[in-house]
Amino acid sequence: ETAKNIILSFVLLLGVGVFLFAMWWDSSDRARVTRRSDVAFWLHLLAAPMIAHPVFALLGLNNGSVSTSEGLIVVGLYLLFGLTALAVDRRALLVSALAYVLYALTELFKQFGAVELNIALTALVIGSALLLLSAYWHQARAAVVKPLPANLKARLPVLDRVPIAQAA
Repeated sequence: ETAKNIILSFVLLLGVGVFLFAMWWDSSDRARVTRRSDVAFWLHLLAAPMIAHPVFALLGLNNGSVSTSEGLIVVGLYLLFGLTALAVDRRALLVSALAYVLYALTELFKQFGAVELNIALTALVIGSALLLLSAYWHQARAAVVKPLPANLKARLPVLDRVPIAQAA
């Protein structure tokens, strides 16, 4: 168990390192018009599961049961991942943590008496939230980024990118 926790902690640290490296690439192309943005995309895709899985595994979410407090912590962490995803304009963290939040919400609904509907309620809540987030991504991102300090905003992707028309 101790060795497992050490490995998970190491993977988490590596994931944070890869995330910071991805942010370095992203900050070098804030308008996302060069290949550097593509490199950052793949680095974010690598970092996300290296962050999400160890965090939730170290919380004990892999042991087959979720208490109410653990479920609420998972939902809170998912919201934190969502705010981070909005700020950096990358969805990988949301996708990597999705299975954990689905499981936690299913267990929470079961504990609150919605045993027969827990999976349907979970799908409805998460599906609705993700659909709304995708429809209003840019507005939600602006709401998250605008209050941030100027030195941090200067490193994040720009809010109002102009799409480049491509010939067919």
